[in-house]
Amino acid sequence: MHMRNAAVLAMLVSAPAFAVTTQGYNIPYAGVFYGYEISDSSRDSDGANGLQLNVGTPIDWGTNNAIELSLYDAGRKRDVDGGKDYQTAFFVDLVHHYAPTNGGIQAVPKFTPYVLGGVGAIQEDVGGDDHMHFGGSVGGGLFFPLPWHGLALRTEARAQLQLNDKSVSGEDYLIDYRFNVGLQIPLYFLAEGKFASAPAQECVVTVVDPVTGRKDCAVDSDADGVNDTADQCPNTPAGVAVQANGCQ
Repeated sequence: MHMRNAAVLAMLVSAPAFAVTTQGYNIPYAGVFYGYEISDSSRDSDGANGLQLNVGTPIDWGTNNAIELSLYDAGRKRDVDGGKDYQTAFFVDLVHHYAPTNGGIQAVPKFTPYVLGGVGAIQEDVGGDDHMHFGGSVGGGLFFPLPWHGLALRTEARAQLQLNDKSVSGEDYLIDYRFNVGLQIPLYFLAEGKFASAPAQECVVTVVDPVTGRKDCAVDSDADGVNDTADQCPNTPAGVAVQANGCQ
């Protein structure tokens, strides 16, 4: 039994890494997202509109995992005086995705569900009072591959906790809820030649210039020994002897 468990563990550790990426583009990626935040109700402010930037890369901790860094910035309108409060959050998240599916509905394009969780630092400016706080985040989303160069549409929801006894009197922590939607882009320049052009195949028939020694590929569609550029009788039946011009 112990040997079986050890074998399963070894398989998980040594398995190839996959990330929340479009098939065939399992490389580092970046994303830009619009975010709408439902702020903790103990604040005297409205919901926030923000921008999130992500960078991520596959990792070898089992399968279907990635590490992401995210930077989120948003502004909230204060109810009391119409001024603005601000928040900037930096997080390190572990992302795990599941098998692509369309929920059994043929008319729906396949999408990839995923979950995430991480820790980070949150800078909170409420009423002109600026503080830095420790935070945590959990969430999940859906990843929709697009048919162009590995691009994808990504939707996400997350709950963000910060240990904050400064922004709101009598509160030791605040919880905000955020919904993101945006575009994810493969970072081709970090792919280490993965998308380099495939080497040219060897010629089936080669023409050699006796003077210069230059070699060029030639095509002999009917396999009669005369390449197509000089063949005046194309489609000669197989096995029929022909002259230099490709005719019988």
